[in-house]
Amino acid sequence: MDEQSLAGGNTLGLVRVGDTVRRPVHESSPYVRDVLLYLEKAEFPGSPRLLGEDEHGREILTYIPGETVQDDAPVSDARLASAARLIRAFHDATAGSPAADGGEVVCHGDLGPHNTVFDGETAIGLIDWDDELAPGARLHDLGHAVWCFANVADPGCAIAEQARRTALFCAAYGWDDPAAVLTEITARFTRTRDAHRAAGRTAAEAVFADLASWMRAHAADLTAALP
Repeated sequence: MDEQSLAGGNTLGLVRVGDTVRRPVHESSPYVRDVLLYLEKAEFPGSPRLLGEDEHGREILTYIPGETVQDDAPVSDARLASAARLIRAFHDATAGSPAADGGEVVCHGDLGPHNTVFDGETAIGLIDWDDELAPGARLHDLGHAVWCFANVADPGCAIAEQARRTALFCAAYGWDDPAAVLTEITARFTRTRDAHRAAGRTAAEAVFADLASWMRAHAADLTAALP
């Protein structure tokens, strides 16, 4: 069958073949496989199913049909809330599991509209299960999701709107402290900036330095604007 290249994610060589996705194995593949198999056993509906390997040694995953949102396009309130509920279900499914390996939950590591599949206004799947998948804290994964879904630190989005969307996402997830999520987003920007600096990735360092600076300048106003 014909192979169709798929953009996005951190894994090069990602292709669609019929109703499956094929991707090369990488250093984190054994852990990712364990998590996906656990989620299937737990009957979590929002993750692709692992089907084995093809003749080229690539992993075979089920393809989740639907729509993702790219390039900072706006996400409706209905989609935002639906994604928050799906992410909560994912975290709850892994809490206390062997896959969490002593962490609070399994963290996806790159949650956002770009890695959420929608059927109309309903979030039906999470994709890009990649090398950022790891045991961790709910707050860390939630912070990344809120950053991407609520347009936090986007100068083109009014602070009041960022705060409203942050509160909406947290409420749909079931998290009662959105201020803590904003604090985590600032901390994440700082950690990521420092990691890029240590690795000598100057362009990426500059991006996250700007984001961290924006949050330090506006965090108080953003928190005060939370409904």
